[in-house]
Amino acid sequence: MLGNVLPTLLLTAHILSAAAWFGAMIYSLFVLQPRSQQYFQKSDDFEDFATFIAASARWKVLTGIIFIGTTGLLLWVAKPAPSAFWVICMSLKALLLLIATALFGYTSWVLWPQRLCAAPAERLRYQNIFRLVGFSLISICAIAFFISVLAR
Repeated sequence: MLGNVLPTLLLTAHILSAAAWFGAMIYSLFVLQPRSQQYFQKSDDFEDFATFIAASARWKVLTGIIFIGTTGLLLWVAKPAPSAFWVICMSLKALLLLIATALFGYTSWVLWPQRLCAAPAERLRYQNIFRLVGFSLISICAIAFFISVLAR
């Protein structure tokens, strides 16, 4: 029984951290962003609010992504005699995490500064791009969850 404690704790940490990231993205995209846009009458006020909320979030998200990846890697190493199908599934999940990380990095270090410097006429375009990125990240995360269930 004690031999299963560490893998169980790792799996729990892995699932909870991935679920937290997934839930935060769902909340931001479907609740926080639309409601705050309705609340603020002026686009400048909404952009100021979005900037305030996002401040220093990239490092927290990256830490979470690293935690998800690390726990996943440790689970892989701890898996006794994985099947070829399981290895393929986990390789796909790892690839999806890399894609999500790259998309998040591009958004954080390229698109976000562009949005901050955008003229008022360009703001809607950037808001739409961020919505698309949000949908993409949510989809990637949902596919990774599906693959996990499939591999089980």
